[in-house]
Amino acid sequence: MKRKWIEIVAQGLTIISFVALCWVVHRSLQVRTQCVNSSFISFVQINKEHIDNCHFESRLNLSRLFNPIPQETLKLVRQVEVLEPLTDLFPVLHPGLAVEINLDQPHLFELGRNYVRLGSDWLTDKVQTRRALIMGVLKHEQPENYENAFQLETMTDFIMMAVMSEDKVSDHSVAEIKFSTSAPSFAEYCKSPFRSLAHREACAFPGAESEDLQANVWGFRPLLAAALYRVFNKSTLNEKLKALQAIAAGQMMPKLGELEAANDLPALVLWFGSTLHEHLEALKLDGNEQSVKSTLKELEVESPTHWELTVDITNTPAWKDILEQFKTWSRFHQKDRTLVFTPEGAVAFPSGLPVGWNSQDVQSQKHVLIACHWPKPADMINVVSRHVFARQSCGKVDEVFWN
Repeated sequence: MKRKWIEIVAQGLTIISFVALCWVVHRSLQVRTQCVNSSFISFVQINKEHIDNCHFESRLNLSRLFNPIPQETLKLVRQVEVLEPLTDLFPVLHPGLAVEINLDQPHLFELGRNYVRLGSDWLTDKVQTRRALIMGVLKHEQPENYENAFQLETMTDFIMMAVMSEDKVSDHSVAEIKFSTSAPSFAEYCKSPFRSLAHREACAFPGAESEDLQANVWGFRPLLAAALYRVFNKSTLNEKLKALQAIAAGQMMPKLGELEAANDLPALVLWFGSTLHEHLEALKLDGNEQSVKSTLKELEVESPTHWELTVDITNTPAWKDILEQFKTWSRFHQKDRTLVFTPEGAVAFPSGLPVGWNSQDVQSQKHVLIACHWPKPADMINVVSRHVFARQSCGKVDEVFWN
């Protein structure tokens, strides 16, 4: 009888051991959703909820079974698990970047050596969210290289294109950026679709430009990143690998040259050219001069204010309708660089981006004036043009006569 009970107990223990082993195997293979799956982020803090990286949390921990994280919180965590393409560039042994998502301050952006604090508004834009996290990784991996915010964001945008294959910001492609459509002032940069959300607070204060010594070149930050990527894209595979290795090795980026005369077009061209060469040298991409020359030509750095067609509709009540016509017309005339002056500022086509150059600097092959009543000479847009046409119209212009 005693032996029989021993056999029953042994069978029971065997069954329990088998079930426990199956549970452990199940936990080991199960996709973990109650923690942060990231090679870079150590934990995410959302209000009072602290979510650790799966690397630091035991699979046998049962606390999340009894106290699961709310689904809305988990959705926010999933939105920051976007850095895995960087693992080849920055191999990491242990995640070290802390991320706080602040729901009370939607526009918050704070970057430290080992942490990033983001307001909830950042998470509504996937591109800007990824930009913010890449900035955090660069600051964490190489803090001595990226004390300068301009350099940090320039390299972030370059990495977005070269490593993440992401070339759109606010539904505008980086390929659309040209020197002529860049913002030559901080005020124009604040209106640009390529503006970083990190400048949202600065753009809200009129005095920000006077406090930032580099404010007058921020508008060229996306253009500089686009130029670096264009040269990178034209390079050989070996040259591309050297450039990425230079970033991974912590290659010091050049100091940003000062630009005193932000309204001086020749000074802007010279500043951009020298800044591009210095950055290409740091990235080991300065060997192919032909690629640099073709890139400068593609970006219209040599002739930023030369246009095939300019149109003045500042004195036309129906200017919005005419502007919409230009949007349609430009789709079929992709090679024609057209600048339209409106009561709300100048717009370039086919990109549709705003332009902030002074009209006195602009030169065109053909200039068209459309007005309800002929304006005084002082109220007209004055550009240097080979051909000038004028039409008086107080209603909608149905005929596309600018051909």
